[in-house]
Formats: sequence, C-alpha cells, structure tokens
Amino acid sequence: MDLIKDIIKLDNRINFSRFQTFLESEVLVPDIKEDVFEIIKTEGYISLKKEDIMEGKIILRGDLNYNVIYITQDKKISNLYGKLELNEVIEKDDITSDMKSILIGDIEHIDCSIINERKIKLGCLVNIKGSLFGRDKIDIVRDITGLDDIQTHRKEIHYEDIVGVEKGESIVKEIISLGENEDIESIISLNPKVKLKETRLSDNKVILGGVVELNPVALSREGDILKLKDNNIEFTQFIEVPGVVEGMKEDAYVELIDFKFDLKEDEEGKCNLLEVDSTVKSRVKVSENITREILEDAYCPYKGLKLDDKCLNLNKLVDFRVEDFVVSESIQNDREDIEIKEILNIDTKVFVTDNFIMENKNTLEGIIHVDILYTPVEGLRPVYTITEEIPFKYSIDLNNTKESMQSYVKIDLEEIDYNLQKNEIDIKIKCKSNFEVVESIESKFIVNGELQGNLDLSSRPSITIYIAKEGETLWDVAKRYNTTLEELAQTNEIDKEEKLKEGQYLIIEKKVVTEI
Repeated sequence: MDLIKDIIKLDNRINFSRFQTFLESEVLVPDIKEDVFEIIKTEGYISLKKEDIMEGKIILRGDLNYNVIYITQDKKISNLYGKLELNEVIEKDDITSDMKSILIGDIEHIDCSIINERKIKLGCLVNIKGSLFGRDKIDIVRDITGLDDIQTHRKEIHYEDIVGVEKGESIVKEIISLGENEDIESIISLNPKVKLKETRLSDNKVILGGVVELNPVALSREGDILKLKDNNIEFTQFIEVPGVVEGMKEDAYVELIDFKFDLKEDEEGKCNLLEVDSTVKSRVKVSENITREILEDAYCPYKGLKLDDKCLNLNKLVDFRVEDFVVSESIQNDREDIEIKEILNIDTKVFVTDNFIMENKNTLEGIIHVDILYTPVEGLRPVYTITEEIPFKYSIDLNNTKESMQSYVKIDLEEIDYNLQKNEIDIKIKCKSNFEVVESIESKFIVNGELQGNLDLSSRPSITIYIAKEGETLWDVAKRYNTTLEELAQTNEIDKEEKLKEGQYLIIEKKVVTEI
C-alpha cells in the first residue's frame, strides 16, 4: 500500500481587536515660542515605524506627532509641534516569530494642560488595531494506491488562502502654493492625513493610489488668521506580492509615518510656498477563495486499514463588501455669546464601539468625534473650538452569514461637507466601510494510514437485510459491511450517489475472496 502525500497550507489570523496604551509627557516650550496662556486645541497622529514579532509578543516602535495650538498672553495665536516616542510590548500566547502583521495606530483622545507658561503636560490615549497572520503547513494523505479494491471517499473544502501580506513605503514630496497674494508668517495647523483612493492588482504586485491631504491654517505677517485652500498631494505606490493576479481580493491600509514642511518665499519675496516632505507607509493583504478536493475516508473490503486523522480549522471568506454611508448632524455652538465668523478646519475621528452579525446583517455602532476650530465675529480671543460626538449605526446586508462568524471592518472618513447658518453647523460626513466576514470551519484531514492484516468475514451471513438509519449514506453501509459502493448499488439497483431514506431496506451480499 502506498500513501500519496500532499501539503496543505492553512492561514491563521489573530484579531488584535483593540489594544490601548497611554502616552504622557511634560513638554518645555522652546525659547523661540511665546509663553502659553491658554490651550485651544491639541491635534496629532500616530506613526508606527517598526514592528518586531517574537515568540509570544510583538514590540512596537513609533511616534506620537502632535501640534498644540494656544493663545499667548497678548491674545495672539501660536502653536508648538513635537513628537513623543511610542515603545510598547504586547504579549499574546499565540504569537509566533514567523507571523506577518497589519497593525494601525490611532488616537482616541489627546489633551494638553498648562503646568506653567513655559511648560505643558501632554496626554494621549492610543489604540492599536489590526491582525497578525501566520501559516501552518500540514502533510495530508491525498490518495491511497497499491491495494486492490481500495475504496476512497472524497469531499470538497472551501477556504481562504492568503497569497501574501506585504508592506511598502513612499516618499511624497511637493512644493505647494498657498496663494500668490499671501504673505505667511507661520503655519498654525496643517492637520495632515493620508487617504487611500484606489487599489488595483497586477501580476505579482498591488498598485495603490492615494493623497496626502492638507488643511492649512496660517498666520499672516500682519497677524491675521488665514484659512487657506485645502491641498491634496497625490501619490502612487507599487508593492511586490509574489503570486498575485487580477481577480484576487485585496485589502490595503495606508498611514503617515513622517511629515515635514518648510515655508519658502516666491520670486517676489512673499512667503507663500509650502515645501512638503512626507513618508507614507502601506500594508496590503491579498487573498483568494480556494476549492480543493481532499480524501475524507478510505477502507479495503478484505483488509483492515487504520487511518490517522487530524482536525484543523479552516478560514472561509463568506462575504466582503465596500459600501459608502453618510452621517449627518446639526451641531450647535455651545457659546451663546460668541457668533461664528469662519470655520478654519473640521477634524474628525471615527470609532467603532460594536460590530455584530445578526439575521444576515452586519451592524456597526460607533461615534464620530468632531473638533471644529473657528474665528468669532467678536470675542475675547482670536479662535474658539466646538467639540461634538456624533453616534451612528449602520447595517449592511450579507449573504449566508451566521452569528458565530467573525466580522472584520475598516471605516475611512472620505469627505466632510458643512453649511454654516449663524451658530448652527450642518455637517455631512461621508464614510467608506470595508466589511470582511470569515467563518472558521473545523475539518478532518487524513494524515497517515497502515494495513492491519486480512479480515475474517467467514462468520458473516451470505445475505444481510439492512434497514437504513437517519443520516446514513451508502458509503457508511458499504464500509461497515466490507463491500464496495458499486456492488451495494448494483445489488439494490440504485445509484451510488443516491441519498438513503430512514427505514430504507438494503440487501448486502457477502463477497468471498479466495487467495490462490
């Protein structure tokens, strides 16, 4: 008897859910900056620069990039840029050193308080979300040969095969005109964000297209606060992923890991050019659904055959969608004595608080945190802020889902439209949702087998009348009575693929094997 072996590769995905860490530091105000009198707003982003995956843990290194906007003693607006290091060790028992990762850091809450006019205290709650991907290789028995009348039963399995998880980086540079008539003293806020606009698959590569989005707020040489035109710096990135072809499914994530800028003068000596030098990091996962036939069972009618099997979990991609939805809200100015003159920028963050599957729907619940920076018609200071949390609930119809399945979701904020009417702001936020529903299915694989000698069938009657039980198949009966599917089907004049009914009578004839 010969066992024909094969290798099956099984992907293992560890959902990180949400890991939180808190960064805190005291920051000295540089000598070139004026004293801090009142803090208006703190904004920032997380850049994960390095991930070291070891047995049982992952070490993350990166930065919190912050911008503190404040008011000086003489009621002028100023700001302070800086970085805090992020060094975090996350321990999980099922992490192995050969895994690959897609992890994204974002800010849940950032705040700043004044210790004295030359020192501030910065605190930031950071979320780390994403997944780790591992792969097991298992030797399985694909076929059995070299044995007369060997009976084999096969079945199809369906599972998601992750073709590759890879990373890439791009340098995104450009010199932007802030307006030919402008003369800028300093940049108060750019609030840079990177957004993914499109993805494409080609042979052995993933092509990403996106933008680095800037929302400039500046201070003119005359001391006026300027809301300048928004700018998008386009970029294209090519990531090598061996084995990728068109038609597979891709997931892509982008983040800003470094951002520098410098104000430049134009030919007329006006300071209105912005030189941007940024680094965008991307992570991609490419997968496809595989249908494969495997050996489920085998026996020999006249010899004992012992099979060893192993139960393994397969991840099957049940459904995936990309859909847009809009969250709308009317936000009231909470200061009745202050009338809004101009909105300088609107900063938004989205947080998913619940994600569940029920009745073939994947439902998301969460909040969108909104920070609005504006100038007043009249006020005691040059700028004010409004902070609001907008709850949302969104459901998407899915196919053939169960509540036990795992849903992975990513939400990107695409566009923000607003309309100011006196002290009321009507805001519409366009969101893009990426749903991925995965089912973990336990499947049995034959991994080994051995013969155990001839079977003694002499005591078995020549003819047996058998009554089928509920759920039994013709294969079950043929194996139990050491006959073949063909013989059993021929004797009973039925098709060997026919399903048995409970109580159905079957005639089983004993086959005598004589060795000469």
